[in-house]
Amino acid sequence: MPTLLIRYGEIGLKSESVRRRFENSLVQDIRRKHALAEVPCVISSSRGRIYVDSDDWRRSSEILSRTFGVVSFSPVTKVTSEKETLSKAVVEFSDPLMSKGATFAVRARRTGNHPYTSQSLGADLGAALLDAYRDRGIKVKLDDPDVEVFVEVRERNAFLYSSTFPGPGGMPKGTQGKVLSILDSPNALAASWLLMKRGCTVVACSDDADMIEGVRRWDADLRTAGVEDDLFSLARRHECMGIVLACGLDELARGSPPKGDLPVFYPLVGMSDEEVHALMERVRA
Repeated sequence: MPTLLIRYGEIGLKSESVRRRFENSLVQDIRRKHALAEVPCVISSSRGRIYVDSDDWRRSSEILSRTFGVVSFSPVTKVTSEKETLSKAVVEFSDPLMSKGATFAVRARRTGNHPYTSQSLGADLGAALLDAYRDRGIKVKLDDPDVEVFVEVRERNAFLYSSTFPGPGGMPKGTQGKVLSILDSPNALAASWLLMKRGCTVVACSDDADMIEGVRRWDADLRTAGVEDDLFSLARRHECMGIVLACGLDELARGSPPKGDLPVFYPLVGMSDEEVHALMERVRA
């Protein structure tokens, strides 16, 4: 079973202590989602990367694609960073990828101290592939090749992969406080999603089961609240730091925004109808 190498983005820009705390939150969320899905896994990490080994890497991939904080992930083969061993591993890894007459490129990068540079490693591994599969007539093509072989060297280990899948990005769940989201229209799903992407925990306020389930797809531990007239009192009872509404700029101009003692967030206010529709497709996918 391949290991899943997980990349995060914005977390890495934080100070050391904040980065470590946010990374721990991301690991906890990944572990929690695997437990709820009944998929046993082992999670480890090094600076800038998280690794998941599970009994079902395809199910794990589905989980990661809905985990905020995950920018992208790849199924990888783990080998040693020693150059001779690495060259043999790349040749073996690439065998099923190299069809007759295919063009290819090796994308190598490294972190740590090694007796080679990223550029020289890529060139040497490319030469090893040309030599190993000369009977297939393969050729190097750095721009838009048929096959890309990625090699990520991190200290004593190297990770080989040929595909990358997107996550939702953003910040890990629960790192930015709790908000009450009013699910009173389809657009409210998009508004909730945007706050969740920023790391907020959402309390879904709605009597519509379908709306609640739309948000629960992104947070299996979702808390809910029934609809009440006094939104600010409801938010305080659930210890929320603010309220999320799906109003756009036109709606705000026509109506009277609610006023109270908590912030009111309008995540969709700067988006066009086309942008909101595209986001809804993403949320429902």
